Amino acid sequence: MHTKKLIPLLLLAGLAGVGFRSLGQTTPITLPLDSAIQMSLRQSHSLHIDKGRIDEARAKYLQARDKRLPMATISASYRRLSDNVDPFSVQLPGGDTKTLNPQVLNQYTPTLSISQTLYAGGQIRYAERSMALLEEAARLDYEHNRSEVIYNAVNTYFNLFTLQQTQLLVQENINQVRQHLTEISNYEKNGLVLKNDVLKIELQLSDLEHTLIETNSSLDIAAFNMNIMLGAPADTRYLLEEKDVDRQVTLKSMDEYLDEAITNRADLRSINKRMGAAILGVKSAAAGFLPTLTAGSNYYYHNPNQRVFPIEDRFKTTYDMGLTLSWNIHSLYTNSHRVAESKAILSQTLSSKQLLQDGIKMEVNSGYLTYIRYNERIRVSRQAVEQAEENYRIVHHRFENNTVLISDLTDASTQLLQTKTHLLIDRADAGLAYYRLLKAVGTDN
Repeated sequence: MHTKKLIPLLLLAGLAGVGFRSLGQTTPITLPLDSAIQMSLRQSHSLHIDKGRIDEARAKYLQARDKRLPMATISASYRRLSDNVDPFSVQLPGGDTKTLNPQVLNQYTPTLSISQTLYAGGQIRYAERSMALLEEAARLDYEHNRSEVIYNAVNTYFNLFTLQQTQLLVQENINQVRQHLTEISNYEKNGLVLKNDVLKIELQLSDLEHTLIETNSSLDIAAFNMNIMLGAPADTRYLLEEKDVDRQVTLKSMDEYLDEAITNRADLRSINKRMGAAILGVKSAAAGFLPTLTAGSNYYYHNPNQRVFPIEDRFKTTYDMGLTLSWNIHSLYTNSHRVAESKAILSQTLSSKQLLQDGIKMEVNSGYLTYIRYNERIRVSRQAVEQAEENYRIVHHRFENNTVLISDLTDASTQLLQTKTHLLIDRADAGLAYYRLLKAVGTDN
């Protein structure tokens, strides 16, 4: 029977129930790899944090863009003057008296001010473009971390699959050894074998049961980790699909993968954006040496209005407008440190990019060669399983004919279990190595 058909039957029959029983659930849920990936993406707290960082970067960009807008302020004040000042009066020809500064005790000064920066050495423009690049970098960071979440989901999936299959293999071997124990016990009763031969089988059975306990414990831990990753109840158990592990792929050349990685890797594209922002940071810092030109206007609705003479106790509208050119001379000898800081940040970013490029090349090379190596190991392991199965068949037949020792049979049984386990691990490692290669290249398929 094909393994893919055998596994559900064995699980439903309760053969794998030892590993599930400790957490209370006996019916596993079929979980394709794609579903596990999508669930982990929705559940990932790290991606939720990255989305918050994108929102933060977007807000900073909008703040930088807002600096292009004119500034408008409204102010108003009220003052009550003391009444102990005598107004200044003059005697006019004809005997009339004219008061030149009547005392307006209630003072109202509502004012509207509007200003617009016309030139600041390009600092506003550089800041806006820099924040836009950093927003794009935050989105690319999210994309890169998304690939990390996918790989972690695949790794967890493959680990759980390997443990489930190992549990089946160990349980199958236990059943086989128990059958051997029954046979050898009958032989002992008939005086055909010694008690020592029975003890050897019992010892082998004890070792396998010990292995099963360890496997069940690891399986419970792996299942719990899967549930945490997927946001599922702690007692959920899964039936994983073998076709997702034995993925058939057509491998490209190393150079093709390297070219794709340089083009696709989100973290490399992100650092390119950050390097662009660092370049703009240098330009913005250098603009601090330049003067600033601002246009402004003020609208007054004062009572009394100081521009009206003589002073009158009534509201009067006046306004002014003009240009202001300011140059912070202090920056001529202090801004150089800000420029030096910006250049240092640019230098660090450039070195980080070069370091990342080297790391990507090594990661792609390692993933590529690892995948090839595991496929070669699968070929060797398949041959080993065929050889171990044939060896076990021959030894078992000879044992039934009393031509080999019980130790030969136990050795053959152990070798068969080991070769099957190696093949299982190599298959899972090869599948995981391919996904590692995809992550190194920066693609999902």
